[in-house]
Amino acid sequence: MPKPAGSKLVGRLLQGALLALCLNGPQAAEPAPPEPVSPAWFGLELEPGPLDTTNLPDVRTVNQQGQEVVARVHVQVGEQPIVLLPDGQLVVRSPEQCQPTDQPFVPYPPEKVRDLLQHHAFPGWQSQVTRHYVFLYQENSLFVDATRRLLESMLRGILAYTTTRKLDVHPPELPLVVILFPSREQFQAQQPLPDDVLAYYDVLSNQILLCQESPWWPEHPELALRQAIATIAHEGAHQILHNIGLQQRLSVWPEWLNEGLAEFFAPTSTDHRTRWKGAGEVNDLRMFELEQLIKVQTGNAIDGQALAQTVGAARLTSTGYAMAWALTHYLAQSRRDDLHAYLQQLRQLGPLEGGGKAVPPGVITRNLRDFKSHFGTDLADLERRLMRHLRQLPYQDPFADWPHVVAFVALPGSPARTAQVFHDPDQADRWRRDRLETLTSEQRATAQSGLREFPNRLQAEQFRQRWLLRP
Repeated sequence: MPKPAGSKLVGRLLQGALLALCLNGPQAAEPAPPEPVSPAWFGLELEPGPLDTTNLPDVRTVNQQGQEVVARVHVQVGEQPIVLLPDGQLVVRSPEQCQPTDQPFVPYPPEKVRDLLQHHAFPGWQSQVTRHYVFLYQENSLFVDATRRLLESMLRGILAYTTTRKLDVHPPELPLVVILFPSREQFQAQQPLPDDVLAYYDVLSNQILLCQESPWWPEHPELALRQAIATIAHEGAHQILHNIGLQQRLSVWPEWLNEGLAEFFAPTSTDHRTRWKGAGEVNDLRMFELEQLIKVQTGNAIDGQALAQTVGAARLTSTGYAMAWALTHYLAQSRRDDLHAYLQQLRQLGPLEGGGKAVPPGVITRNLRDFKSHFGTDLADLERRLMRHLRQLPYQDPFADWPHVVAFVALPGSPARTAQVFHDPDQADRWRRDRLETLTSEQRATAQSGLREFPNRLQAEQFRQRWLLRP
């Protein structure tokens, strides 16, 4: 799930032991066999046991409403099956509740899924049904229409992109359900979550659950709209990737790639109309978060630490999501064969496989080892290439009309002048002080430095250019 902008760089959370491990630890090795994942990780009340996904028969069982149905056994955990119901839900059933049958598993059509949801879980709710999607909502049909257009264009585009690159995908077999809750209270009633979480893809139900009410609407409607559209696209990408054969439901991928792929497939624009920009296009919201890092990470400052922290993180901050997108974008353009080989390895993970044990301070060493086996051990060089790649991207500041700050430093009588534009005054002042620290004490005593705030990015950039050219 995406997090709102403003969190500190994930590198500030994962330091010390992780850096030593990444930069000074053992060289890359062959990927280790997949590890089992506890069913409790997905909220399943099921004891761990040997996993079996081979030659499992379809079974006759009951659905959530007690009706008899033919289900597909998704994975056998010991003697306990987890079955796929015709409406797309994954549920635990006892062996006594599952009888082998010669009847084939047939997914419900979207209209059948809609009827079940409206009759049992969401009586009185409105709906829209398309070939692949079922949308349930109570109000704000314009918002629903925008969501529907966005997700349908994403499904077509992601299928085309992955098919063209021979990733062996297929159209969704199951209806894709999106439930839009009009209020925070109704959304939280489904599952208590932090206040900054406005949507999530539920891998068990195969549904996207979305809150239409944003805390940013009253004071920052533009931010609320951009965040809502980006969140819908991000969770929509998760749902699509788990239903076209690229990711196996209940498998656990490295967090950086799981979230980086969702961000890679989810760039959106609200400049003139709400739309999906296309797979692999620049994700402006994530570039917005990385812009300051790109400006300060130069030369010797690039040591591979930020990259290692992103790859090894068991959980990502908001800036960690941005770094994951950036890394995925770079690899997709510059190391495509290596990335596809890694994707092919991960797609072999079965249900309840993958992951790895996290060690303090929240690092999964297996993820780092596997990353190095595919992309090399020189993380500093890879990070330098990543930063060069980001600086060349055609970035559109999504908040260009918001206030911006110019930080500047110059030495009297010297042609050396430097200035940068920032969104955050604190970051601008930190950059100014860092530049001053590179000077001798005598130079600092005579240096000219300061901050100037402007109502938008254009005026800030114009001042910066004039100041740099000033004699």
